[in-house]
Amino acid sequence: MDAEKKKHYLRRLAALEQERAGWEPHWRELASMFLPRRARFLNSGDKANQGKKSDINLVDSTGILAARTLASGMQSGLTSPARPWFRLTLQDAEAARRGGSAAWLRAVQEVLENAFARSNFYDSAHMLYHELDVFGTGCMLVEEDSETTMRCRTLTAGEFCLDTNAAGRVDTLYRRVLMTARQILDAWPDTRPQRIKDMADKDNGDRLEVLHLIEPNPDHNEERKDGKSRPFISVFMLMCGQREVLEESGYYEFPVLAPRWDVTGDDVYGKSPAMDALGDVKMLQRMRKDGLESLAKEVNPPLLVPSTLRDQGLNATPGSINYFSPLAQGQQAISPLYQVRANLQSLEATIAAVQRQIREVLFNDLFLMISNADRNMTAREVAERNAEKMLLIGPVLDRLHSELFQPLVVRVFGIAVRQGLVPVPPPELQGGELKIEFVSILAQAQKSAGVSSVQQVLSFAGGAAQMNPAVLDKLDLDEAVDQVADMLGVSAIIRPDEAVAELRARREQQAQQMQQMQMMQAGIGMAGGAAKAAKDAGLNLGNGEGGAADAVQ
Repeated sequence: MDAEKKKHYLRRLAALEQERAGWEPHWRELASMFLPRRARFLNSGDKANQGKKSDINLVDSTGILAARTLASGMQSGLTSPARPWFRLTLQDAEAARRGGSAAWLRAVQEVLENAFARSNFYDSAHMLYHELDVFGTGCMLVEEDSETTMRCRTLTAGEFCLDTNAAGRVDTLYRRVLMTARQILDAWPDTRPQRIKDMADKDNGDRLEVLHLIEPNPDHNEERKDGKSRPFISVFMLMCGQREVLEESGYYEFPVLAPRWDVTGDDVYGKSPAMDALGDVKMLQRMRKDGLESLAKEVNPPLLVPSTLRDQGLNATPGSINYFSPLAQGQQAISPLYQVRANLQSLEATIAAVQRQIREVLFNDLFLMISNADRNMTAREVAERNAEKMLLIGPVLDRLHSELFQPLVVRVFGIAVRQGLVPVPPPELQGGELKIEFVSILAQAQKSAGVSSVQQVLSFAGGAAQMNPAVLDKLDLDEAVDQVADMLGVSAIIRPDEAVAELRARREQQAQQMQQMQMMQAGIGMAGGAAKAAKDAGLNLGNGEGGAADAVQ
């Protein structure tokens, strides 16, 4: 690599770290209240977590527990490993329901689900939700892996820098990685400098800074197959000595997932619900400390002690004896300096109100609604309350779909294709465009309003049909079933249109055959009745002996 490229990378690193520096004080304060053992700030001395005890003096853990509940709720509500949370389909809904297309889509979805299950995605996603809830910006690297298809690494606030393109999408990552000489030698045995090998041979455990950057590749060339010509370039470079380049490669898709909870204007980093609750959490800490101090002064108040006890001291343990000179009549020997009568009951009520407000800001009431619901509530009441809560978190879910889940599935699909795990698509899919739909619990809750609307239309039409049955001709019940199944995420149990048409044709054919048999039986019965009547009347209806009556009999 030429010197000019190195200068470009170093200049951009300095610019991105300067932009991030304005956010770091806020992130530090958030980390102290919500995640005291997570954040890293490499330019301020907090270079690694070496198992040291956190020096943050928290006396109330409501903020930590509320952030943990929100992260766990998002894990189970958005990307639960216990149930499908995405579905592959086509932009052309009719084509997606055809037999060959539907079978291929199900096979590909199974490949992707297995890739997520075999990798460490779900563990990393839980940490990503923690970062997102507290700092407003999450960051996950999705790398290819020959054994588990993919592997993920969630970064924490302060150890990475991001940048966005003109459309506001994150397309750049710069980060400083701390590695020992042995780790550098293990990762890049062919490109490491000789001094790194010497340090490893001497068991030098000092950590060295390595710059890792991923950004759009200006020299992208689709005709060339080498890593340096891919759409995104990746560089590892030592930050000490001659700043040797350890690796220069690239990615077919941007491997960084950087969802943001909420973004103001053209900001690169996002805002979080923990930022909104920070003032309440700090106030709660102060209230707890004041309450404990008031209780301590009430139980063990400061004392007013005669000066004669200065030299011999005062023993305040239960049952102790203190000797002092006689005092004037009516003078108390030892008395409290002042009386404390704290209204702890009122304080606890205020603290409970603040705690409840913190949990509401972090959406705990949404995720705990079912468990905390009144036992006398009906399922409809629970659903209506759920819909109300979804109005608050709905915009966040829309952003996560575009900044996290959509690029995630695209990235894993590309990895699976390159590893030969995706079956060859059928001919009818040539030129078709894939579509990713999300069917998680929260995604379905967003769509529940649509299901309710369909039910209302069907209910109204059923009532109108009692006055005029012809009104049912306005309804396409097959389409209604397909739409409701899509909203509820159970399209797998819906038959394709071809199978439904074949089933109905077979049923109609059977009905026609049954009708023909009934008509034949009715005709035979009529003929037999007529012949018997003619025989009883002594008539001969045919030529020859016995005629038609004998033929029927």
